[in-house]
Amino acid sequence: MHIDYAIVLGYLVLMLGIGVYYRRFAGKNLDNYFLAGRSVPGWLNGVSYSAALVSADAACGYGGLATVTGAFVCWWYLSRFALALFVGAVLFAVFWRRLGLFTSLEFYELRFAGRPAAMMRLWIAFRTSCIAMPAWTGVTLLAACKIMEPVAGMSKTTTLLWVVPVSFLYVFMAGYKGVVISNLVQMAVFTLGTLAVALLTLIHFGGPTALAARLAAELGPAGVEMTRVTPPIEHEVFPLAAALAWLIGQTVGYGGDAAPMGGAVEGQRILSTRSPREAVTMYVVTAATMFLFVLLVSLPCVAAPLLWPQLRSEGFDRELAYGMLMKQMLPSGLLGLAVAGMLAGVMSTVSDNLNFGSQVMLSDLYQRWIKPAASQAHYMAAGKVCLAIILAMALLVVYRVQLLFKVAVFMLQLSAAELPANWAQWWWWRFNGKARLAASFGGAAIFCIVVLGSEALVAAGLVQQSQVPPWWWQTFIVMGLTTALWVTVALLTEPESDEILDRFYARVQPLGSWGPVRRRVRFGALQAETPAATAHYGASPVQTVAL
Repeated sequence: MHIDYAIVLGYLVLMLGIGVYYRRFAGKNLDNYFLAGRSVPGWLNGVSYSAALVSADAACGYGGLATVTGAFVCWWYLSRFALALFVGAVLFAVFWRRLGLFTSLEFYELRFAGRPAAMMRLWIAFRTSCIAMPAWTGVTLLAACKIMEPVAGMSKTTTLLWVVPVSFLYVFMAGYKGVVISNLVQMAVFTLGTLAVALLTLIHFGGPTALAARLAAELGPAGVEMTRVTPPIEHEVFPLAAALAWLIGQTVGYGGDAAPMGGAVEGQRILSTRSPREAVTMYVVTAATMFLFVLLVSLPCVAAPLLWPQLRSEGFDRELAYGMLMKQMLPSGLLGLAVAGMLAGVMSTVSDNLNFGSQVMLSDLYQRWIKPAASQAHYMAAGKVCLAIILAMALLVVYRVQLLFKVAVFMLQLSAAELPANWAQWWWWRFNGKARLAASFGGAAIFCIVVLGSEALVAAGLVQQSQVPPWWWQTFIVMGLTTALWVTVALLTEPESDEILDRFYARVQPLGSWGPVRRRVRFGALQAETPAATAHYGASPVQTVAL
């Protein structure tokens, strides 16, 4: 056991060393601290993003689902990530990178005008830095606790004392450069540790065929169902309708907003890449590596109910399954490596969320609304204070939440309300600031009525839980009603001014329905190219199209 603790301690020291090494680079300016000087290769950003998406929360959350679903749990993360990431790569990465922003939330004051634009930037900044990032950071830390409890008998507080100080210190010192470099090391350790668990679990049961036979023999029809590769039409936890809801809820609108409630933080990764092409590479590498990483942590848990049948009981915390497998399958030394791998995943997610959340809190809240004209040194110090604030809020989540699954579903349903609007703001010139407000605030109101209202009726005893639509149907309902609302608002109100639309189109040249704007901008560019026309009309602002 001492060798296991030595491996983990050595890993933590290495992470602190990375923070110290990149401290001078990060301290030069805000671009270096939050965007690594905009010089990160696409492949490295992709691996870093995978590190943020796949952590101990994936091992606990997806592993716990695997104990009650089976091999078809892969559709959970196929639905959530795979198609959405390719949509982001093909349809949006280049356009986001062309904008050249400091944070992706500056988009709202480029695309819209006046109070709606300011309100949207304020709301999304608050929602990202004060709700989404603390929530996702908190559930990641909670997942670390659920790993360390069965493996080492550690309490929540003890686990947090191992993880939090190091995670905070190296991102505090090294900023985003330290995050991406440490994530590369962390994913190497994570891969070795999770691969050891997966292989030793298969060996323990005699290979895939023997495991499938034992599942069928000991669990009956439920065990046979666990060997399916597609979700069944009827299933208590994850039927086909839930897979489709997760797919639509995560893919529709994806890429149109680089700071959604679903936890994605690719806005920082896009803006820190060397070029638009590298931004596309980031998405593709993320999709491939993330899928492999999640397979490694979820599929071994299909076998866990054979060792602990209580994992399939309703009252048992199935999210402990992966930690129990680690303790059961790994000898000393390999156990330390696997624990270090889990902590690596946790620290990569925590550091990413803290760095991104503090960037948004600093630029889109503090600098935009509280102190707009201060020195770089002042903003560097303020950004580090923002790190501490987000971490403090995340720790509150750790001590208030029990199941990661519930947080994931809640965040999906809340964000799904406005997801179609994320595409509309890029693809439809008629979409305006009032429609954007209707999608965000009207969607939140519809979510409260449909989802929270149903829960309140059940709590009051006015309806039975069986009479309430399951979460996947609620997601469809919320998305449909919200979309009808913002489309109506967009059609009944005036579009943005020609000046706003022309400037945005000239700078980004987005896809979709921009016919009137496209013709106007091209005509202006044509006039600008004609010397006589230029002399008569004056220089055209659309010459900035080269941006």
